[in-house]
Amino acid sequence: MPAIDPVPHRHLRPVLREQIEAARASRALSSDLAVRIWAHRPELAEAQLALLRALHERRILDGRLAELVRLRIADINDCRACKAGRKSDDVTEDDVQALSADRSRFTDREDAALRFAETFAFDHTRIGDADLAELGRYFSVPEIVELGMFAAQMVASGRLAHVLRAYADDDVPPVLGA
Repeated sequence: MPAIDPVPHRHLRPVLREQIEAARASRALSSDLAVRIWAHRPELAEAQLALLRALHERRILDGRLAELVRLRIADINDCRACKAGRKSDDVTEDDVQALSADRSRFTDREDAALRFAETFAFDHTRIGDADLAELGRYFSVPEIVELGMFAAQMVASGRLAHVLRAYADDDVPPVLGA
């Protein structure tokens, strides 16, 4: 069980239930467990889910690159839910295994995004003008902004999922009930 009891499906606001269904259909969401925990603050859950959906469904970055970044951050965060889900069929299990070891299988653009994501997740204060200029070799300004927003969302949501134990297979009793 998660650290906080999730809101039961039947008690979710209809708009949030609809958002969850749409997010699962588009693969923006692999599991609704975290969203049902956030649903103790339904307005914030709806806003958070809307952002996740926008970053997935209306992105300008290609799906493979976004999935590589998401999975690398999931590994850094040690987020079991994030590591288990797959948002793109363009990333193979061999790619996942190479994320932290053998970058030779990735394009220069993918490698630049992964280096940015790693630095962002480990120590964002090390990212400076030279790093942004390097990203500019491979990405447009709107893509850099999206990459940063995506990395920020993945770092934050993965860490929150970890703290709240938002894993379906967690067998520790909740700390807080509904």
